[in-house]
Amino acid sequence: MNHRRPGPVLLVVAALASGVGRVAVAQDEAPPTTPPEGPSPSELYRDVTVLGLVNRLELTTAQIEKIVPVVERVADQAAADEKADAAAYETVKPAADRLIAALLAGMAPMDADMALLDQAATERTQREDSRAALAADAAVQIQRVLTAEQARRIETASRQAQRKAQQAQMGGAETPLEYIVRRLDEQAELMPDEYVRTREDRAVETAQVILGEGAAGVRALAGALLGIMDEVEQWSAQQYAARRPTLAEEIAKELNLPQEPDTSLIKYEDFIAWITSERTAPVLRDLLAARKAAEKEGEQ
Repeated sequence: MNHRRPGPVLLVVAALASGVGRVAVAQDEAPPTTPPEGPSPSELYRDVTVLGLVNRLELTTAQIEKIVPVVERVADQAAADEKADAAAYETVKPAADRLIAALLAGMAPMDADMALLDQAATERTQREDSRAALAADAAVQIQRVLTAEQARRIETASRQAQRKAQQAQMGGAETPLEYIVRRLDEQAELMPDEYVRTREDRAVETAQVILGEGAAGVRALAGALLGIMDEVEQWSAQQYAARRPTLAEEIAKELNLPQEPDTSLIKYEDFIAWITSERTAPVLRDLLAARKAAEKEGEQ
């Protein structure tokens, strides 16, 4: 008889358990005798991050007033989902305990337990999907509050998808320059005859990954890369090791490529993280209060 594998379900149980811990601390633990003054180091870091994006976008007081209710809705949903995770964990914990005991005993878990855990996993996935959709909708609402110039400072979701796809093609490299250097590192491991057989294909492949297959500049870039590759191929292992620390800088100058990732745009994932941070709403409220207090002082 075939039985479903419980592995993924146990991961969901663990995730639910992480939520119940946070809720338990909030609901059950007695407050410390002397509450700590001011934000914790973690909260302080997140507060600085929140204010940093406010400064990068140059948000006005009127814009912040419109943004606060949007991020509050996201925060309220996150808090509700944490409570739902905690309640789900309490429901499935006996079934999870029986499942683990069965596995340790070399027995198949009961179908009823598996069905309960499967349902909890499905419901948690639905909560995560709904929360992600809410955050994406919040991003749209917030960008409608911004001026066109402000909105241009934020990477779009489609541009993020393109960036992630290119990074995946480049093996995780964040910039074309980093990818080229990695390819040269690989080349250094090739035997001379293998390099001769593959040099042109490697140059074209590298250019296509950087520019996209069929792009107009692929041939020109492949030719420039081939010149660099052939030069590097003439170096001894000792020469390559000696020049490796400055190789990226040399290639950047020759191909006119940036050495660092583009930081002119706020990454879409950073924008979503800002929206979903539990610190964003309170920090923006405090900032509003401070600005209005300063305005009143200025009027006096």
